[in-house]
Amino acid sequence: MSRHISHITLHLSQAAELLTALQSALSPPFIHTLSTTTTALANALQNVKRNQDECNKLVEHIPTLLTAIVNLHMKSNPVGTLSAAMLHHLGEFTKTLTKIYTYIEAQLGGRSIKHFFRQDDTSTLLKSCYAEVEQAKVTFKMNVSASVLGDMVQMQSTLDSMHDELLASIAFVTELGSEINSSIYHSSTISKIRYVSGSLSVLPARPTICHGREIEVASILKLLQLPSPRIAILGAGGMGKTTLARVALHESEVTTHYETRIFVSCDATNNGIDIANNIGLQLGLKTGKDIRKLVVQFLKEGPACLLILDNLETPWEPPESRNSVEEFLALLSDIKHLALMITMRGAERPNQVPWSRPFLLPLSPLSDEAAQQTFTDITDYTFDTKKMVQLLQYTDNMPLAVNLLAHLVDYEGITSVLNRWETERTSLLSVNTDRTSSLDVSISISLSSSRVVSSPNTQKLLSILSILPEGLSDTQLLQSNLPIPNLMECKTTLLRTALAYYDEARRLKSLVPIREYIHKNHPPSLVLVAPLQNYIHSQIHLFEHYQGTDQMSEIHKALTANSGNIQSVLSYGLNSNNLEIHDTIECAISFSSFERSIGHGQPRLMDTVSSMLVDMNNPKLHVLFIMEEFRLSSYHTVSNPQQLYDDAMQYLEECNDQALAARFYESAGYFYQNDTTLSRDLFEKALTAAQICGNITLQSRALVSIAQTDWKLGNYILGQNHASEAYRLSRLVGNLYYQGRALCLDAMCTRDIGNYDIAVELFHSSRNCLARCALAGGRAYAEVMACLAELHLSKSEYSEAYQIYTTIMQDAVLAMNKDIYVFSLLNIAQIDIIIGTPAHEVLVKIDELVGISTALQRKTAEQLTKIVSTDLSLREGNHTHAQSVFTAFFHKYFGNHADYALNATQRLADLEQWNNQYFDKTFIWAMVYLCYAFKLKNKLNLHKALAYIGQICLAQHDLGTAHDLFTVALEGFVRMGVHHDRARCLLYLGNIAEQEGNAGKATELWTMARPLFEKTLQFKDVEKIDAKLANMVEEQVTATEQCMHYVNPVPFEKSQSRLAVSLM
Repeated sequence: MSRHISHITLHLSQAAELLTALQSALSPPFIHTLSTTTTALANALQNVKRNQDECNKLVEHIPTLLTAIVNLHMKSNPVGTLSAAMLHHLGEFTKTLTKIYTYIEAQLGGRSIKHFFRQDDTSTLLKSCYAEVEQAKVTFKMNVSASVLGDMVQMQSTLDSMHDELLASIAFVTELGSEINSSIYHSSTISKIRYVSGSLSVLPARPTICHGREIEVASILKLLQLPSPRIAILGAGGMGKTTLARVALHESEVTTHYETRIFVSCDATNNGIDIANNIGLQLGLKTGKDIRKLVVQFLKEGPACLLILDNLETPWEPPESRNSVEEFLALLSDIKHLALMITMRGAERPNQVPWSRPFLLPLSPLSDEAAQQTFTDITDYTFDTKKMVQLLQYTDNMPLAVNLLAHLVDYEGITSVLNRWETERTSLLSVNTDRTSSLDVSISISLSSSRVVSSPNTQKLLSILSILPEGLSDTQLLQSNLPIPNLMECKTTLLRTALAYYDEARRLKSLVPIREYIHKNHPPSLVLVAPLQNYIHSQIHLFEHYQGTDQMSEIHKALTANSGNIQSVLSYGLNSNNLEIHDTIECAISFSSFERSIGHGQPRLMDTVSSMLVDMNNPKLHVLFIMEEFRLSSYHTVSNPQQLYDDAMQYLEECNDQALAARFYESAGYFYQNDTTLSRDLFEKALTAAQICGNITLQSRALVSIAQTDWKLGNYILGQNHASEAYRLSRLVGNLYYQGRALCLDAMCTRDIGNYDIAVELFHSSRNCLARCALAGGRAYAEVMACLAELHLSKSEYSEAYQIYTTIMQDAVLAMNKDIYVFSLLNIAQIDIIIGTPAHEVLVKIDELVGISTALQRKTAEQLTKIVSTDLSLREGNHTHAQSVFTAFFHKYFGNHADYALNATQRLADLEQWNNQYFDKTFIWAMVYLCYAFKLKNKLNLHKALAYIGQICLAQHDLGTAHDLFTVALEGFVRMGVHHDRARCLLYLGNIAEQEGNAGKATELWTMARPLFEKTLQFKDVEKIDAKLANMVEEQVTATEQCMHYVNPVPFEKSQSRLAVSLM
């Protein structure tokens, strides 16, 4: 590696550290993606095998551009806040960096770039990257000093000085908050203190008030005396988990025993690597290829240490990151002199950690005595216990609620509070003592207190919080540009009066009763909400522009974390007085698309949008709404779809927008997907429109849709070609979502051709693409997992398939996606039938399927449910009904949906399922099945058909033909790894060997079949084989006894007479 590349690599790594620090502090859009991509680029650049000079030239300006971007955030006001236009430029540069990495990655050796791009694509990509880098230099140069864009020799000093300046800027922002999140103190490493997770690195102070937790504190101290203590503090929100951890942190026994104490907040982390990064930054470690190993090594070599991971549920709860967190916890648990303590919401402890016993019970509300003592410490009130008890009865002794009332009394005095409460709500008191009512009164009293009155803008901030169920972080509070003077002073007033609080994620929030009261009595004005609407609109527009790309990951996190806020603000803006009503409606439709894409179901906003569009003359909005209505058909029935389609065509004529037309045709194609011919025609129109406007992303989307139609029709080779082209185009523009979709369809076609090993790799690659653009758990992700489960089902790996379908079904419940739920339950019921689950248990699932599919008016789901029900009838011996249903199903889907038609013919062609009455029909269907599978080139079904014809030949005593057919089928099943059908072929071949008198061969074949039947849970077949083997042994014993009998000498005369008789 040349010295120049070494310098570039070093400076890329240092720039990535700056970006990581900026991300940890302020979490601006795109910075996380820039940081991770820069790190990957630095690693890749060291291993380039081809075109090294070109790669060197391509990346030589990247470190200076990255430092310019960091500087841009540092100089912004508020710090870390960029204009919408500059955010767009930053997003475009992030796409550029991803393209550069794609090119560099292809130069690493191994598989050729031709696997991903054609040669002309490579030239186009390279030319585009150079042009976009030059444009970025122009865009960002005006925001930096000359030294930042100086030559490479100056880079080191520039990076060092910018690091110090960044810390200073962050410290200023931190001073605006009132608490410290994440910190460390170590007497021997004080020089290594660094900024992390939104705070300066000092230990959080010991809580001044903490009553009622003496037993828990004593238990923790006792556990900390054990070798290698591992402690989990669990409980609901507001129960004081962090407070308890902070108390233990400062106990004298702890400070004496543990030379190093580290307190890390995990509320801004996403996985185990993020946690390790936060610890590493505090320890002064530089981010490396695997920071986890560096952290573990550092802690292993250091003295006794207490590590507290606060709010660990944030990275641990998502299924996609749980393994990463638990693996890192396991590594930490291997350090003998490390004491590990975590706080988590809920009652479940992470796996892979030997938690010290006895376990701490989840925290419960305070005792009456502790609640009263807390109240007394805050208010210094000790006179009238009766009055205090009267107030505390409304808190249920939850620490947060006790704090709320105590602060009110601290300023107003208990007599004043009670008197005012009595005066304002006397009639209610005479009826009951409802807790919600008492809180309403407390809120009104608090609002009239002098501290709030003396800060007149405080109520404005509280009114904003009333429409934000998820609250605001300090960064969002600044970036929203709310027109509230003395904003931070208002925030402090709300905190002091307990009208607002910081949750575990450091977000400023109000309790639900407070929000409801304020929203009803003091709602925010449209002028006050307008900047917040603009902020949210900008976030949604980023989603629209970068949907499916690498950048989508952090946009997804931001939108998901604020989903409730976004719905509330958009709903608030959906009224005729809003001057930005058109943009609000478009954002509401886009947000519906986002919620649908991650599997959250249908937002309530769409009903409001529908009513507002009635008298609105905006063709584009009408088309967007109709598109989303078609897409939301999974969640509700679309009334009069033909009228909607006709309306959309009229609006499109007015718009004259080919890109919009391509998106509409695609949405309509999915809506009409049960009509394959119409659907295919609409997708072709989408492709044509996308080609006319030159939009590569829309072309890849249309090709994905066409490939899916090819698969449905059984045109697997054509489907592979379209999927490959869609993958090539989507990779060219860096769209991970459609890369994932294309890979999934390629895998489906590959699977049905019979190349299972390749299909598995493609499915996993597809899943990774969707996870990278933050769609793990969404509908598309569920579809990929369902396809993977279907592959296991094809191989008769029923346990694996059952587990995947169960997981998908559980996720669908949480996402309220009934279509995915029904599909998963259908397959689970199908597996139940195959493995012999009792009929009454299967019927429970079938009844549920009938109810849901009927309620949803899903005709396909109703048809598939009928097939599953008929499978059960056939298994139970109702042949007449089954023959009728399967025949009708074949005729309905032949030529329209190959997979469904094949399933019907498979059932009709399997002689094992039918009695002699249907022998002739089964023979005909077996031949139809063979021809259809041969036409489609579907290897699995082709070999099944050969085996089924072998059954027919065996039933007609044509042993030779049956043997040949079973042998060919068996070879195919062995190659594809299909266990059940392989076992059946071995069973039949054993039967043939038995009929031919080859007992040894029959025993060998049956013995080979037995474990395969066990693996596929076919226990009745296992019993059959056991009976055959036992019978074979019995016959061998009988034959041996007879042989022993004839060994005895026979008199010559008798033998002669027998010979004579035999000759006669």
